[in-house]
Amino acid sequence: MKIAIIEDENLIRDTLTELLSTEYEVKSFKSIKEFLTNDTHFDVIIGDINLPDGNLLNEISKRPKLIENSLLIVISGMGHIENIKKSFELGAVDFLKKPFEFEELLIRINRFTKKRNIKLSDNIYYSPAQKSLIVDGKTIELSAKEAKFLELLIEKKDSYVSFKEIENKVWNEPILPNTLAALVKRLRKKIGKDLIESKRYLGYKLTSS
Repeated sequence: MKIAIIEDENLIRDTLTELLSTEYEVKSFKSIKEFLTNDTHFDVIIGDINLPDGNLLNEISKRPKLIENSLLIVISGMGHIENIKKSFELGAVDFLKKPFEFEELLIRINRFTKKRNIKLSDNIYYSPAQKSLIVDGKTIELSAKEAKFLELLIEKKDSYVSFKEIENKVWNEPILPNTLAALVKRLRKKIGKDLIESKRYLGYKLTSS
């Protein structure tokens, strides 16, 4: 899982980076401009409100795609109700007032990421944040196409997804049937062959867990 830290206070930024790097891939930024010049997608964004080059909440209100498909956790010494309210209105999942225990932040991150995991069977979960499977507690990475295909099956749970719909939503261009068959074969090796059902002329679907 990739985490971005946007914080101008060196001690806080360095401490958070050191703490979270033991479990996650972390990048830190001192300003909004630094963050905007980065093209990495982050599963979790941890950001202070007041930064040297502006207000993070104002920037997000102008560019909501900055946190699209990410979990935003706001950290700030400005714990006024207006800031808390605006943070949640913009899509934040949490707001921590400074000072806070660094271990508390780690607990909250784990709580939110685990909460979002999707159960596929008794021992298999899919993590939309990490685009990976969790099988018996172990993480198994998925390719971008494997993740898109699995998310489509999850979205259409208990219904067959046609070849045409898979072609349009996963590849967004015409493909050969063998291309899809190869992807399904790779995914079945990771997820188990019984969880993906196929039927000629109908397509693919996830079996009930």
